Amino acid sequence: MSIWEKTILNVEKGSKKVAATAAVFSDRVKAELAIIKLRIKISDMQTRIGLHHQAIGVRITDLLKKGTLPKTTEHLLQDEEIATALSKLSKRTVELEGLTSDLNDIKSDIETTRKETEDILQ
Repeated sequence: MSIWEKTILNVEKGSKKVAATAAVFSDRVKAELAIIKLRIKISDMQTRIGLHHQAIGVRITDLLKKGTLPKTTEHLLQDEEIATALSKLSKRTVELEGLTSDLNDIKSDIETTRKETEDILQ
């Protein structure tokens, strides 16, 4: 094999490694952007959950100040504002769990891609 043939062979191998690295970099950037978007959504969802907790606390405090706080929890949970906040709170909690699950899926995909890239580049 001549020097020219070896050079061409090495250039081809190098270009394949560069192409693989570029593809992995592109996928990694897309995954990182998806993670950032999910983290923003999770933060927003946690803020909404906090607002629902706050609404429940404000309503209980108002009832306590008025002296109309029910003796039992069952009566307290029948209050319209508290019941509405609790139902919204349960929905937001389910949404938060879904977003967290999506985030974990993306993280595992990144790890798999990283391992595959290491195998390709070796």
